[in-house]
Amino acid sequence: MADEETPEPRNYQQLISVSPAPVNLFDDSGEIIWGNDAVLDLLGLDSREELIGRSIFDFVVAEDQYTAEQELVDVVESKTATGPTPMQLRRADGEIRRIQVSTAPGRFRGRDIGQAVVIDVTELERAHEELETERQFVQNALNALPDVFYVITPDGKLDRWNDSLLDVSGYDDEEVRAMDIEDFFVESHTERISESIATAFAEGADTVEATVVTKQGTEIPFEFRKRRLVDDEDVIGLAGIGRDISERKAREQHLRAVDYLLQHNLRNQVNIIQGSVELVSDASSARDQSAIDRIDAAAERLLSIFDNHHLIIDQLTTPQPRESIDVVAVLDAIAREHGEAYPAATITTNLPERANVSGVHTLELALRELVENAIEHNERQEPRVEIDVEHTDSGVVIRISDDGPPIPEMEYRSFSEDSLLNSTYHSAGFGLWFVYHAVRQSGGSLHFDRNEERGNVVTVELS
Repeated sequence: MADEETPEPRNYQQLISVSPAPVNLFDDSGEIIWGNDAVLDLLGLDSREELIGRSIFDFVVAEDQYTAEQELVDVVESKTATGPTPMQLRRADGEIRRIQVSTAPGRFRGRDIGQAVVIDVTELERAHEELETERQFVQNALNALPDVFYVITPDGKLDRWNDSLLDVSGYDDEEVRAMDIEDFFVESHTERISESIATAFAEGADTVEATVVTKQGTEIPFEFRKRRLVDDEDVIGLAGIGRDISERKAREQHLRAVDYLLQHNLRNQVNIIQGSVELVSDASSARDQSAIDRIDAAAERLLSIFDNHHLIIDQLTTPQPRESIDVVAVLDAIAREHGEAYPAATITTNLPERANVSGVHTLELALRELVENAIEHNERQEPRVEIDVEHTDSGVVIRISDDGPPIPEMEYRSFSEDSLLNSTYHSAGFGLWFVYHAVRQSGGSLHFDRNEERGNVVTVELS
């Protein structure tokens, strides 16, 4: 427009007045010649009379005055288009607005002028700042995690990670960016890592244990959990958490060592006691038989405690995948079997047609333990046990009621309050501990209450 006259005021006014973007005309001194209604709205002015004749520098904040002056020289004197240039304006009410200004030279009534098209980006930049603040908050939160956080792209590359990955591995961001995922692991575990990533992409999630090798050569056992990231229907990657399981592995190793020690020593010694009891029993008088029976019963009790201890160790040290279990079929079978084994007991059931839950395979043994306890710990000659199963909004509720003596609180309170455990306050065996772990690993909960008349109600809630 440097070589052509800008249209006459009336025609030009019609052109710029309908523009939704603020359009402003100014002379070589910066005095405003014309502005459309959008300019008035941007500057918070009530009429065009408040605009025309004023300097553009009246509205530019102090720190952007020099930039505005340079643009004025470029546009009017050098006849060079500029922008978009970021600036800040101060409205009539004092509010600061952030803008992008694009200017071009022009001619108006025989003199050189500048023409500015303004885009108000205040709200856009505020939204951007809010997004950046949110992004930084998320990153800070991820960096605060003691676990390793990571994102894997569909082509199997690390895309994002938190500071914990750098702390654990000993590598910096640049080194991590250049590495393949398999480079972080011992060679014997690289294949399982690749398979786990492929499984997560194909099935939606996966968990794998593998040994990490740090930059310094230290080997650390880790557990990695990951889930598929989906945008609409497009798979965009995997997000996961890696956790150092060194302490867990050490505990598992200790538990196994204790289990093997007890299995070798306790069971062998109890077997010797039982064998000796049989020999003594054959040669003893009726007067001595009561003491011999007590020794034999004590030996059997020790073996029972050990067997439950062994089951718990197996639960805690072996992966327990969940499967679909029809607890109605399980409890119906338990009721029939115990009805035959304990003919003096009365076992009644109130069961729906079926009730499937997600549970570990030891859940059946746990339910069997609860029914058996309700009978064996009842001193009545004809103990009564009632088994109820109910569907609820949240899942399935199992209630096993009896008319026996109250279950001592110390048998179950320590499940949720381990600080109570000491040398004098503890359970008498591992049976209920086994039940607790089986229910917990099945994603359920276990509750103990008194029966309204006499006895106990043990409630198992599952989903």
